[in-house]
Amino acid sequence: MKYVCQTMEHFKELASDMDVVLFGSGEYCMRFMNRIGALTDRIKYILDNDSRKHGGRLYGIPIVCPERMQAMNAESTLVVITVETSIPQIYEQISAMGDYTVMAGRILMNDILSTVAEELYHNRHLTEKTEELLYDDASKAIYREVIRRRMLYGECDFSDLVIRVDAEYRAPFMFCERKPEEEVILDCGAYEGDTLKKFVNTYGPTLKKIYLFECMEEALKKLEKAVDYLRQAKYVPEIAVMKYALSDHVGKAVFGERAKGGSFIVENRAFAKDALYESDYVEVKVSTIDLLIPEDEKVTMIKMDIEGSEYEAILGAKRVIQTYKPRLAISIYHSGKDYYRLAFLVKELVPEYKIAVRHHNKNHCDTDMYCWI
Repeated sequence: MKYVCQTMEHFKELASDMDVVLFGSGEYCMRFMNRIGALTDRIKYILDNDSRKHGGRLYGIPIVCPERMQAMNAESTLVVITVETSIPQIYEQISAMGDYTVMAGRILMNDILSTVAEELYHNRHLTEKTEELLYDDASKAIYREVIRRRMLYGECDFSDLVIRVDAEYRAPFMFCERKPEEEVILDCGAYEGDTLKKFVNTYGPTLKKIYLFECMEEALKKLEKAVDYLRQAKYVPEIAVMKYALSDHVGKAVFGERAKGGSFIVENRAFAKDALYESDYVEVKVSTIDLLIPEDEKVTMIKMDIEGSEYEAILGAKRVIQTYKPRLAISIYHSGKDYYRLAFLVKELVPEYKIAVRHHNKNHCDTDMYCWI
């Protein structure tokens, strides 16, 4: 299956010289045709697996059976999948009929998915080098498949990539050489305390102290409630709530908060003002881990899920990472470039780190990089 740069701009370039066929004649197909304007004149057929639709028309374009496409020259035919689900299955159906150029409308109409797919497409040589750095075969297989699906499909079912015994942020393989002891954890992106509870339950009395980094007011209120509740538990670590966003500098930054949860530094998310990411914007304090954590605090682990600011935050933790070589659990799915640049960065800081990758969600979210020595 060939890869192609899945942006609307590239679609328009290809469509001006190729015959265009759409696969799927439902409401999602209508959405796509309304986006491309005059280029609908380039659409030769709309394919659909539902035989009841064959012989009909949509926007004046014939709806036909998928096999009709086999009479078309694969080299000069562009197929756009215009369904919202079952995209991988339709890709396979198209591939069985010939080596066509295929795009997914789900990616083309979503600036976020398109940005990630484009970054991965243009940096395939770097993802290949990153795969070579990975510690185990499971990591290599998961990493390779996550990238393939994000370039081809954008969104689909990722649940088959989840290794359930490797719990997110608490994967047992990070403790292959030594057991937990006097753990000091930095929970960067503590949100409402969900990972705080997991760390307390997992580590019990071996958890000495946990720093919770969160800067959004609504999340902080719920986080404080979670902290108060945990202080009634049998094993309670020392807990420090740090009201900062993390980066590689000190100052202030504009933060966006989505209605469905999650917040981010706007300058680190190119798509932050996209309609799909309608946000409330506030100014927050920004600092670095190296400045906020005492020099004599022996940090044993850093968990980081901070919506695309991971690279800068790791740079701001250079002293802590190089001095104590803590285990790292870092989200890499927020942008295409994070799939490779975060691994290169931690290897530059601590060359002896082992690196693994695991995926923890049924959708494209929650792909994490784990580092330990």
